[in-house]
Amino acid sequence: MVNTLLRMTATRCMTQAVYFSAGTLAVEKYQHFGLACPIYTHFTSPIRRYLPSLPSFLIHSLRYADVIVHRLLAACIHADSIHPTLLSQNNCKKIATIINYRHKQAQYAGRASIQLMTMEYFKGKEEEADGYIAGIRHNGVQIFVPKYGIEAVVVLKGEGSILNVDEGKIVSGKTVLREFERVRVKIRVDESNMQRRRMGVDIIEPCLPGLSVLYDLSTEEGIAKE
Repeated sequence: MVNTLLRMTATRCMTQAVYFSAGTLAVEKYQHFGLACPIYTHFTSPIRRYLPSLPSFLIHSLRYADVIVHRLLAACIHADSIHPTLLSQNNCKKIATIINYRHKQAQYAGRASIQLMTMEYFKGKEEEADGYIAGIRHNGVQIFVPKYGIEAVVVLKGEGSILNVDEGKIVSGKTVLREFERVRVKIRVDESNMQRRRMGVDIIEPCLPGLSVLYDLSTEEGIAKE
């Protein structure tokens, strides 16, 4: 689990890879840090979505990066003809911009879909599970629950626990918790804002004043631990 959390932390610090038309950026920016490649191009097999040649007024509907790469490569090795539109550097730059936008929107939609299905699963019920401290903020603790892939922030609501962001630890009396350590949590749907429901996580164990709650599965509400 520590390895997973380290990977999550490391990749989030990286700039997201984007598509661009070769020649519009300096060669030094071609490298893909995540793949450790000095030069990289998108080359996924488009076997399930390769489209035949289209009229010029539909050429801009082609927004798959791999299709664009395959067509340009085919033209370079004289294996196929190419539409004049794709020979324009400016047009390729515009296509790359649109692909980046659509790719990001697809990611947002995927995450929202997962969140919606997770909330439907937890609708009307609450469960306990193991969670891990993924990060420590000035006002709370970020918890990751691997069983359900849930991430949530437990906000510090009182005194008694000290959050040390620089050293990455929580101090509460003799109890010291550091990043990546395991805690026991309660998972629920936070409906405090009906316009923006979200998944909520509460720390059950260990006892951390201002962060923990004592939860009884026979009741519907948590009781703050003193």
